[in-house]
Amino acid sequence: MKTANSLLVALPRPIADGLVAGRAWVYRLLTPFDALWRKMNGLGDRPPIWLRRYVGPLASFESAAAEFVCLLKLLAHLKPEHRLLDLGCGCGALALHLRDYIRPELGGSYVGLDVHAPSIRWCQRHLERPGFQFVLLDAYNATFRPDGQPGFDYRAVLSRYAPADVVVAKSLFTHLRPEDTQSYLQAIGGTLKPGGKALLTAFLFTPEDDLGKTAIRFAYGDAHFRHAYAHRVESAVAYAESWMQDALTSAGLQLGCLFRGAWRAGGAGLSFQDVILVSRVSD
Repeated sequence: MKTANSLLVALPRPIADGLVAGRAWVYRLLTPFDALWRKMNGLGDRPPIWLRRYVGPLASFESAAAEFVCLLKLLAHLKPEHRLLDLGCGCGALALHLRDYIRPELGGSYVGLDVHAPSIRWCQRHLERPGFQFVLLDAYNATFRPDGQPGFDYRAVLSRYAPADVVVAKSLFTHLRPEDTQSYLQAIGGTLKPGGKALLTAFLFTPEDDLGKTAIRFAYGDAHFRHAYAHRVESAVAYAESWMQDALTSAGLQLGCLFRGAWRAGGAGLSFQDVILVSRVSD
C-alpha cells in the first residue's frame, strides 16, 4: 500500500503542491480544537497545531524536544551559563524546554534563528524574555521561505552572536541544498568559540546503504546529495558521509561522534535522524 508521502512523490508538481496547501488549511481549521486540547492538558503555552506540524510528527513534538535537550546536556555539555544558538529553531520546541535552564543572570543566553516567518513571529510574541531572542533569517528556501534571498550570508548574521559556547541545528541540514549546508557550516565554524561544540542532525548515507529500503526513500540526486521528493527538494535531503566530513573539515569543525539514526533499514538508532557532535578546532 502506498503512503500519502509516496503518492506526493509520484504526482505532478501542481497537484502535489495543491495537496500540500490543502493539508495546511486543514491544520488551520483544526486550530480552535487544538487550542481547547492544549488548555485541557496544561499545554496552553505551546504553539498552535499549524505551526507544530512544521517541526516533525505532531505526536512527538514534546518528546523529541525533551530528548534533544537531554542530548545537548549529555553530549555538548550545555550549561545554564552558556551562550546557545539554535539554528532552524522553528516554533520554539527547544526553547520551551530550555527557558528554565538557561540562566541570563549567569551570562547564559538563547538565540533562535529560522527562515520560517510565521514561526519566528509566534516565538517573538510568546517566548521572548530576558536572555531569549528569536531572529528571522531572510534566506531563500523553496519549502519554507521562497521569497528569501538566494546566496544569503549566514556568517555575517551568526557572527553577531559570537562567541557561542554551543550551537544546535536539529532538523536543519535535512532541508538544505549543498551550497546552503556549506554556508551554514562555515558560519558555525566562525561563530563557535575555540573548543565550542555543535550538535547537529542529518540524514547521512554510505555507499553500502540501500536508500530504497530506508524509512525515507531518497530516490533522487547523485552520489553525494539525495532528496526524497522530485519537485520539493528541500522537504527531505540526505548527504554522503564523506561529503559531510569534507564540509565539516573545510569549516574548521572536527567530528567528535556520529550516532546513526533509526531512519535506516533496521530501525535502530539513538534518534530518528543521525546525530553529529562536532567541535571547533582550536586556533
